[in-house]
Amino acid sequence: MEEKQLYGILTVYRERGAYLRRLEQFEKAKAAYDEAYRNIPDDVRLLTGRSQVCADAVKPVQAYSDAELALKLEPGNMNAKNMQARAMYTMSDFERSVVMNYRGARHRRQPPYFKEGINQGVETIQDCIGVNAGTVMLDFLPLIKHMEAKAGRVDEDEPQKKLHVSRIPKPERKRKLTQMEARKDLTLARVLAMKYLGPMAYDKFFLQHLMDDERLKSANSGGSMELKALVRETLRSLTERQDMLRSQRPYYTIKLAEKAESKHQNKYKEAVLEKEREIGARTAERLLRQIEKSMRENRVMDLMAQAERMQLFLDVKTPRTLPDKETYTDRLYRAVGEGYLCQHRLSYTLSERGNRRRIAFLMGLPVGRPTSFDSVMATYPYKFIDIKHATAKVVATLEMCENSTMKCWLMYELARLLCTQKNYALAKFYAKRCQREAQEISSVTWWLNGCFVLMSGDMQQGNSNEVRIQVEEAYEFSKKMQDPERVQAFLAKCAEMAAETVTADERKAIIQRERQMVSVMDEVQAIETQVLFKRMSTVPPGRRFSVLPRKPEGGAFQSERKRRRQRGLTVIPGPERALPAPPKSNTLGFQVFDL
Repeated sequence: MEEKQLYGILTVYRERGAYLRRLEQFEKAKAAYDEAYRNIPDDVRLLTGRSQVCADAVKPVQAYSDAELALKLEPGNMNAKNMQARAMYTMSDFERSVVMNYRGARHRRQPPYFKEGINQGVETIQDCIGVNAGTVMLDFLPLIKHMEAKAGRVDEDEPQKKLHVSRIPKPERKRKLTQMEARKDLTLARVLAMKYLGPMAYDKFFLQHLMDDERLKSANSGGSMELKALVRETLRSLTERQDMLRSQRPYYTIKLAEKAESKHQNKYKEAVLEKEREIGARTAERLLRQIEKSMRENRVMDLMAQAERMQLFLDVKTPRTLPDKETYTDRLYRAVGEGYLCQHRLSYTLSERGNRRRIAFLMGLPVGRPTSFDSVMATYPYKFIDIKHATAKVVATLEMCENSTMKCWLMYELARLLCTQKNYALAKFYAKRCQREAQEISSVTWWLNGCFVLMSGDMQQGNSNEVRIQVEEAYEFSKKMQDPERVQAFLAKCAEMAAETVTADERKAIIQRERQMVSVMDEVQAIETQVLFKRMSTVPPGRRFSVLPRKPEGGAFQSERKRRRQRGLTVIPGPERALPAPPKSNTLGFQVFDL
């Protein structure tokens, strides 16, 4: 059975499209007009209405083609001519748009659509090349001279013959932007969006941030793809609208209008800038006082939280709005370095075991459950983060960083994150770079912090000789500090712990090996093997076959058992323990026999 065609389908969908256009729901309006066009493609009102919708939705090519189709069906239709002139203006063909509006104005004066098009087109042309544009060559002469000097005044039309053409393609290397250039580029993009889009610029900034947001990726893949497509299409529409408005009114005309402001307005702007500088300096001093207070009280977690807050404050400031930005950045990361270094200390209220646990925790060694309160472990700046995402963020910041003290912190942080991921070679590279940068700025604090990251990687790998060399070097370097005794005591304890032989706990590796072996077997054999492994785990380590290849364990407890074993003693499952020595009497000549 065929579906019955809707009665009056042209009128229904055409009027629905016109109603949705008035509500500014352009996508739905265009869909309604498309449905009407599929059924009856030769209606003039339909074509002019769809042309108006496309013009409002910033799709000028289709708007022009629909108006042209309507004019082929009805050459004298004034609405179609108006839509055609409007589409030409949207496509930035201003001269042709003015000509078409003049032709239409001869035949229809009311409503004044053609008159408005004439005024709009003439004003745009004057903004581009007329009196409103100002003296472009005179205003931009220094920039033109600078670009000519930078280019070396090479004649581009002169034919150049290549002597040798390599068959191996070389990839083009794009120069990375410095921190200052990237900030200027970002600031200019935001200024242009604010000038041309007005309040809609905030929507554009939100969509740009949303494109890189991790929360857009969800388990609901269909909904996630739909959201991404919606964000991408909306951002494209806003970008095209901004480009169209910029072509209608170039940026230098806006700058010329700003230059023509009154002297009273310029004085007001200078007063606002001075007030902003004063407030920024006061806020930076207040934040630094809080950071230094946390540093004196050894509250490293609070120090890092306040440092992140101050870094966010400094990111939105420029050298114009905060002239002493570099000084505040140096003070900030000097305090951060002192905060990291103050963790590496021994406590005289803790026991020997507690101090060893503290060193193991700071050096990334395995630590059991705490038996008492440790101030360093309680205030350690730890956050539940995606470590790969954090590493990529630190690398991107390091590439654009220009401040030397901030570079030391970024390289230290990157080395610490890589050490956590067991990437010891790359962690060592960045720790050495941190030490080299610290030596250039004569910062003992950051040099010692980089040394502790190196020691952490070597202690986790068991390189006791490397740790001993680094401890000796750090001991000599720490003499440049005002109070080196605390750090030197910590270094001595680190060297003592590194010199000890650490017995590795192989139980986790054995369990992982067993799971890998079971995973490649069929179901029946896997169950039997699991039962066998379970039975093996009840046998004492000295009497069972290990799943992992390893060296035979020392026989100290075996010789002890042989020395004290008794006849007829059965083997008890579980870990073997030495037998207690036979009791001895204090009475001379009296012995206790085993009857």
